[in-house]
Amino acid sequence: MRSPAFWLFCTALSVGSNSNGQARYEFGFSLNPTAQGELHALFIYHVKDGVVLGSIPMRTNFFVLQASGLMESKANLESIDLFDEYGIRDCGVWASNGAIEANLECSPLLDIWKLRYKTGMGAQPGIGWAAEEFRPSERQQVILQFYRPPEYEDWRGPYFGKDAFRLLRDMQDPNWVETYQNGG
Repeated sequence: MRSPAFWLFCTALSVGSNSNGQARYEFGFSLNPTAQGELHALFIYHVKDGVVLGSIPMRTNFFVLQASGLMESKANLESIDLFDEYGIRDCGVWASNGAIEANLECSPLLDIWKLRYKTGMGAQPGIGWAAEEFRPSERQQVILQFYRPPEYEDWRGPYFGKDAFRLLRDMQDPNWVETYQNGG
């Protein structure tokens, strides 16, 4: 049997460890390829105080459904359309000309690979935006740092929360893409 002093110590330790904030779930991605042949990976990250504690991999259609609030998600408890909230066009479901439109493909999510690669290497059609064949240039890595917490210096990520959605939004801006590709 443990002494009351031991339980008091354990309680104080657990209370102290939660004093800086509560862990939450956030949508995000990394620029790492997956074992399934994807050139980037989508996740729900478990985050506390800006630090990733764990991750749950996701497929694009489930990411879109959950981030648009159409499917229950621990990363979107209020079922808010996060694409609409962050100004990301043509993702999820929206009304247009009196009709409901749906896009589970979500072009910004499909374009994430372009941040890292110069070509799709047969896994993705088209040309990427990276200055080097398999990684962004040093200048491009500086741009990407604005979309990650400072604790994560690696350009591969993780990208999560509002900053990940901000990057997805910016990727839809031709001027941003031009600056990313060629400098500004």
